[in-house]
Amino acid sequence: MLQVLSDVFSADVTMLAHVAPPQMVVHHSCGLAEDDPAHGTGWSLPAEAAALLGRAGVATLGATGAEAMPAPLAALGTRFAVWIPLDLTADPGDVLVLCRSTGEEFTQLDLQVLASVTHRLRMALREREQSAVMARLAQSGHLLARHLDLSPLLDEAATLLRELTTADDAWVITVRDGRAVRQAHSGVDDTLEPGDWLPGWEEVCRGTPYTLLDGHRRLICVPVMRDGEPCALLYAARSLPRPMTGEAVEILAVFANYVAAAISNAELYRALGQSESSLRLITDSISDLVAMVGPDGRFAYASPSHGRELAREPDRLVGRRVTDFVHPDDRERLESALAGAASGDKVEYRLRTGSGHWTWVESALRPAPSAGGTVVLSSRVIDDRKRLEDELRLRATHDPLTGLANRTLVAQRLTEALADAEGAGHVGLLFCDLDRFKAVNDRLGHEAGDDLLKQVAARLRHSLRPGDLLGRFGGDEFVVVLDGVGDLADVAQVGRRVARALDDTFRLHDEPVRISASVGGVLGVRRRTTASAMLRDADAAMYAAKDRGLGLIEVFDDAASSRSLDRLGLRSDLLGALEGDQFAVHYQPICDLGSGQVVAFEALLRWTHPQRGPVPPDVFIPLAEETGAIVPIGHWVLEQSCRELARWGAMGAKRIRVNVNLSPVQLQQPHLARELLDIVQRSGVDPGDVCLEVTEHSYLREDVTESAAVLRTAGLHFALDDFGTSYSSLNYLKWFPIDLLKVDQSFVGGVAASDTDRGIVRAVLAIADSLRLGVVAEGVETEEQRAALLALGCPLGQGNLLSPPLTPDAAAELLAGDRHSLAAS
Repeated sequence: MLQVLSDVFSADVTMLAHVAPPQMVVHHSCGLAEDDPAHGTGWSLPAEAAALLGRAGVATLGATGAEAMPAPLAALGTRFAVWIPLDLTADPGDVLVLCRSTGEEFTQLDLQVLASVTHRLRMALREREQSAVMARLAQSGHLLARHLDLSPLLDEAATLLRELTTADDAWVITVRDGRAVRQAHSGVDDTLEPGDWLPGWEEVCRGTPYTLLDGHRRLICVPVMRDGEPCALLYAARSLPRPMTGEAVEILAVFANYVAAAISNAELYRALGQSESSLRLITDSISDLVAMVGPDGRFAYASPSHGRELAREPDRLVGRRVTDFVHPDDRERLESALAGAASGDKVEYRLRTGSGHWTWVESALRPAPSAGGTVVLSSRVIDDRKRLEDELRLRATHDPLTGLANRTLVAQRLTEALADAEGAGHVGLLFCDLDRFKAVNDRLGHEAGDDLLKQVAARLRHSLRPGDLLGRFGGDEFVVVLDGVGDLADVAQVGRRVARALDDTFRLHDEPVRISASVGGVLGVRRRTTASAMLRDADAAMYAAKDRGLGLIEVFDDAASSRSLDRLGLRSDLLGALEGDQFAVHYQPICDLGSGQVVAFEALLRWTHPQRGPVPPDVFIPLAEETGAIVPIGHWVLEQSCRELARWGAMGAKRIRVNVNLSPVQLQQPHLARELLDIVQRSGVDPGDVCLEVTEHSYLREDVTESAAVLRTAGLHFALDDFGTSYSSLNYLKWFPIDLLKVDQSFVGGVAASDTDRGIVRAVLAIADSLRLGVVAEGVETEEQRAALLALGCPLGQGNLLSPPLTPDAAAELLAGDRHSLAAS
């Protein structure tokens, strides 16, 4: 993935590094020499450089302050750099860094795009690390079993322990009667005596795992139990701020079983060397399941441990076929291993215990010397390891909240279905996105949102056919893989059934909630279509469904393909529109409905594409929000509006207010208040002449309301746009510092003829009057609408009847007129 990032961003060096002053150590890299000291001892890291790398940023060589180049990167010959922490809760921690020695500098947009892939990178690295740990854990038992002498066994165990936990130091200490007997160490600090340092020594010796955070170190200790008593203690210590997860204790618990078996074997084999006459006693006492199987596949000998571990009397096993006790699905595997047994071969299979349960065992096979085909099996029970493997495998392929397949498993199953040339029919895919889920999540809280996602998952699961795979793709997105469908009509039929599954009301915290889903469907042909193409096309179809309304389904066909390509083209062109000077701000007057007096302007963004011409705002604004480009674009609109306000004031025009729209995406930015105030203050205009318009679909998080309070205290005003179109309207009036309500044009359009619309407008005016808020009617298009609004007592309005949006010069000319008003016929 680092290579892909290097290619996409034209970076000379891309690296995943761990920042821990006074060092910066590179774990993975692309473009950095393999023998660079950064891979081993690391680069020297001053505190100021660590502070810069502790938060996302861009840098240019020679810059100062927040954009200064960190010293290690400058020493590398870097001119431009961008970085982002992979886990913002660790300070400092792992950081993704991209460097260029030539070319263009990185931008904030590059940083935003990079932020969108860090979650996937974290997941990929975590899955790779978990797989490596499990592989090493599986191998560790055999590595330990090689040693029949206790001293090299303990050294091997300490080395493996340090590798499995990625600790700085690891110790294996044998104990007897609560006292340390022998010690083996692996790591960098052999001066530390963990037994003296650990306050919980007595607790661990009683068999309880222990963790400790002390000063600059974190330590985990797990006892190695044998016959209910600790025979050794496993320690793993790591310097802060690199944390140890709870999984380390689980891994050590499995590893401790291997160490216990190896210590027992080493001690027993040592006793065997002291006296061959005690061979039977040792074999009877060994913890492994030792058996001899003849060439006919029957037990010739079974150690007494079969009675302890499997509840099978050894004498009753002799003469019976081994496969009589093996799970039917595993018999062929064991028979094949016995037939071709070579020294050191290993095989895993399930055995039925005397109580009737299946238990997993792992057997090492060795041909018995001069025994005519007899094989010696040394086996151990591995149920704990299997459970841990299953749990880690489930975590890697399933969503922890809903239990559904995650993005990784969906892509894998979809790829397998498309590659199955013998499968019946075609492969279908549905992409479902919940409509207005964020509004529900915002109003009722994240706990209720999680509960809703689980209820949705349960309903969708029951709406599908047997064999269909349902997965959660992330957030409020669900995906269904349909194997064996005939045509697009079949895909659409299942899609409609999925959408109908959400028709009934949900209940969250004893409150009724209704929600729908926009569904996109696509049909794939085996051996011809790729999984990535199907996911892309189903996503495009879903957006087409969402554009037509809520709770609808759209299938991907030639027309949808054309729309998808057009959308991708616009999305790409939009990223360069601001630098290409393709945007303009027009100003629509807000007028007194009776006199026509202009009281304010609303700033409206317009995009003129160099080839396509004017692009409607309802087309490019959602694209800007998806890409994050709306943040710099929105700041630019405010800057242009303030500049025009200042110009009009310099011309001697009367004082007037400008309304500027804020996107929900802008409202989520952490430094919103500071950035907007900086723009207003630089322009020199009075903050009271700026009104920020927000929609009811913005997220009412605590930090959003705090930013709004800071802006309101500085003098800026707030208007609630499209009032009445969402059930969260009154919630906004409670928590947001609103000064002005804008009645949505869907109600204004029918105010002259519809009693319902007239009643809604009257209710809005009553709410505004009781709360002492201003009111503006949007979309006033006819004289009948203006007359009806005046009769209801609505003072202000905007729309094409009064004036279309004006260019800056036209707006200035209007303000320079004698009346500053538009004709009120």
